[in-house]
Amino acid sequence: SAAGIVDDRYCRLADLDTMFIAARVREKTPGMRPFAVKASDTLLRFQFLELLLRVAMARYAKTGEVANAAMAVEKLFDKLLSSSEIVQRGNKELKNFLQLFHTESCDAVLKSHESLLRSIYGCNSGRFDAPGSERQMSAKEFEDVLADADAFTEVFPQREAMYAFALGLQLYPDELYDVSSTKMSFLEFLHGLGAAAYLRREGVPLAATLEPLLARVASSRLLTGMLRMLA
Repeated sequence: SAAGIVDDRYCRLADLDTMFIAARVREKTPGMRPFAVKASDTLLRFQFLELLLRVAMARYAKTGEVANAAMAVEKLFDKLLSSSEIVQRGNKELKNFLQLFHTESCDAVLKSHESLLRSIYGCNSGRFDAPGSERQMSAKEFEDVLADADAFTEVFPQREAMYAFALGLQLYPDELYDVSSTKMSFLEFLHGLGAAAYLRREGVPLAATLEPLLARVASSRLLTGMLRMLA
């Protein structure tokens, strides 16, 4: 919408919802491994690219403005990149978070809770993993950790949990068959918690928000995870 791509005929907001849903569908064939668990109501990067292609075709190819898909995508990118608001928003958010999180004060907070956080990560990971595979934290498990810690606010509602999850993940070259791109390692879990603290936007140093958040996570999730493992 901000880039002026939405129109009232070929690329309406309702059409975008349909394209979003279609981009999340993955065909199943005997030679393809199924996904593990990924963030709900979000797109993996290759699915986002498919969404952009669908939007380009609807907005520019079906209207006859361009002759083929390549030209439609090129025109869409020109339109998106011409919107400084979109470019700056995407570039600044991750950069700002990492600058605030990769500091000595945040590192000290994490180190003071490291042993307990490792236990929490281990107890609350692997619910959706295959037997015998390395235990990693899914998007659902991460959201549950935040929900039980009462981490959500009006500024950082529960629907933003998946954004914090995504900010915590590193980039992977293969997101189609490598399920590592859909789950958190322990280091990514720490970044996800930092992202949750950052997205609360409390107007104080990030370490000051991170410390009480980790304390709530520790008190709420360690016992829950241990009980689950014993069940």
